[in-house]
Amino acid sequence: MPSIPATTVPPGAWVDVRRREAVTDVDVMARLARHDVVLLGEQHDRADHHRWQLDTITSLQQRRAGLVLGFEMFPRRVQPALERWSTGGLDEAEFLTASEWEQVWGFDAALYMPLFRFARVHRLKMVALNVDRATARQVAAQGFAAVPREARDGVGEPAPASDPYRARLAEVFRMHPHAGSPDAPARFERFVRGQLFWDRAMAEAIADARAAAPQAPVVAVLGRGHVEYGDGVPHQLAALGIAAVATALPWDADCDYPAGVADYLFGVAGAA
Repeated sequence: MPSIPATTVPPGAWVDVRRREAVTDVDVMARLARHDVVLLGEQHDRADHHRWQLDTITSLQQRRAGLVLGFEMFPRRVQPALERWSTGGLDEAEFLTASEWEQVWGFDAALYMPLFRFARVHRLKMVALNVDRATARQVAAQGFAAVPREARDGVGEPAPASDPYRARLAEVFRMHPHAGSPDAPARFERFVRGQLFWDRAMAEAIADARAAAPQAPVVAVLGRGHVEYGDGVPHQLAALGIAAVATALPWDADCDYPAGVADYLFGVAGAA
C-alpha cells in the first residue's frame, strides 16, 4: 500500500496517526512488535472492537511469541483464576465463576471469550490489571493521603492529570446526573481522583508484568478512555519509567480522527 495522506481511516486498514498516512498490516505489526507495551483500546460492548483486538494479538504473537496479556476487566484479587484458566485448569463456566465475571465486569462474556481462549491455547500469561471498585471509590472519596497504601492494593500515588486530560474528563462528567448540583466541583475532583487511581493501578500492574518477564511484551486490553491522547495509562507508565509504549485503537471507518489520539488506528466497519 502506498503512503497516502489520511484524514479518515479506510475500512479494514491501518493509519499512522502521527504521519497521517495509511500503512500496511505488515508495517504496523513490525512497528508494534518493537515495543515493550502495546495498549489496545476498545468500546466494551462492541464486538467488532474485540475481533480487531484478537486479530492484532494473533499477529503480534506470530512476531514475538510468549506475549503477556493484561486485562482491565479483572481486579487483581482474581489473578489465581486467570492462571488456572490459561494453564488449562478450568473449563469456561468454571473460569467465569472463579473470576467473578458477572460481579466484576458484567459485559457479555461472549465478547471476550475468543481473547481468553487464545491465551489458553497458546498458554500465555494473563494478568488482572484492575482493582476492586470499592477500593477505587474509597480513594476517590477520601483522597490518596487518607487511604494507606496497603488499603489501596499497594497502588502508589499517580502522576497528576494533564490539563487536556482534565478537560476531557470534564466533558464526561457533564453527562453525570449530579453535574449541575451545588457540590459538582467537589464531585468532579473525586471523579478525577478515581480515574487517576484506575489508570495508575493498571500501569503498575503492566510494569510489574514487564519486570517479571522482561523479554515478553505486554499487550493490554482496556477501555479507550484509558489509552487516548497519551494520557491515562500511557501517562502513568511514562511516570514509572516505561517509555516504549504503543497505543492502537479501532476507529469507525471513513470517519475523521483528531491528531494525537493514538499511535495507530484501524478502520472498523460498524458496531455489529
